Amino acid sequence: MTTQTKTSLVLSGLDGSNPLAFLAALGTARVLSMVYSVESIRLGWQLAAGTWRPVISFADLTSVGDDRVNGDSKFDEFELEPATLCETMADWLSSPPQLSLLESQDLGDNLTISPEAFRTLASEQLDRACEGDASSNIALAFLAAFGTDAVHQPHSKDRSLMQDTALRTMSGAGHQHFIKFMREIIANTTSTHLYSSLFQRWTYEDDGRGMNLRWDPIDDRRYALRWKNPSSDPPTTMRGANRLAIEALPLFPTAPIGNSLQTTGFRSANGTFFCWPIWDSELTLPVVQFLLQRTQSETGDNASAERRAFGICAKYRSQRITIGKFRNFTPGTSV
Repeated sequence: MTTQTKTSLVLSGLDGSNPLAFLAALGTARVLSMVYSVESIRLGWQLAAGTWRPVISFADLTSVGDDRVNGDSKFDEFELEPATLCETMADWLSSPPQLSLLESQDLGDNLTISPEAFRTLASEQLDRACEGDASSNIALAFLAAFGTDAVHQPHSKDRSLMQDTALRTMSGAGHQHFIKFMREIIANTTSTHLYSSLFQRWTYEDDGRGMNLRWDPIDDRRYALRWKNPSSDPPTTMRGANRLAIEALPLFPTAPIGNSLQTTGFRSANGTFFCWPIWDSELTLPVVQFLLQRTQSETGDNASAERRAFGICAKYRSQRITIGKFRNFTPGTSV
């Protein structure tokens, strides 16, 4: 006989229509799935305060008669208090398994490396994974999300680069670096940053210089859209959301399609668009990843019926735009 106890937390600071917030929700579910177990963590969404908010559900399956210390379970209510949960995640996030990969000189500060160098880096991680190094499995998942050596991107007359993810928003211009900023965010994010991003209204009080990945539409700082001159107005961000969004990257692998690279969740037709689903069921992480890939491939007259069958109750789209030296994302719109 088995009993099941479940407790849920609404991540009230995250707005499902914001691409950064959506990625942060996925990152939260992925981190908790590794801290606890994939079977015990589920992610869903519910309408609250005028938008879709993520709900993390914790399920602890224990057989009657299981040995426990003082009858306690690692999913007891005191561990689900938001501040304590953020401290638990912050401890794990301070030294994640992929950190050695991100600090590798071969990977550099951006994804501007040759296909040969990328292939060598992936082969080294694969060899370590085959030898039983669990962290290399996670590093491989990040490499699959970063891009591929199978499709080349012309760079100069004598050199080509590996083709990279559509989620890459910077490549060194203007002193903005995609991988370097990830390292800075990892090193400087605390449980307080996580708490303010997950459970409070976003007030953008964190220093954004070198601490954001341009996945938030507010990072589009064009002069015409602002009251102040952006060159003299320091950028601000929600650091905790950026930190958690990094952990969502393995859920968006890339794959060569013909002569180009396709990133999960992206479509290129009259522009480049990031599309993501919202679902009202409690789903484990593998099912969530299936939905991300399934939503991308939906076509034809039966698409709406298929979405309903999978519990998808809303869908958003954000266009990736290039302004000067940088890529940005537009506010999400319902589709």
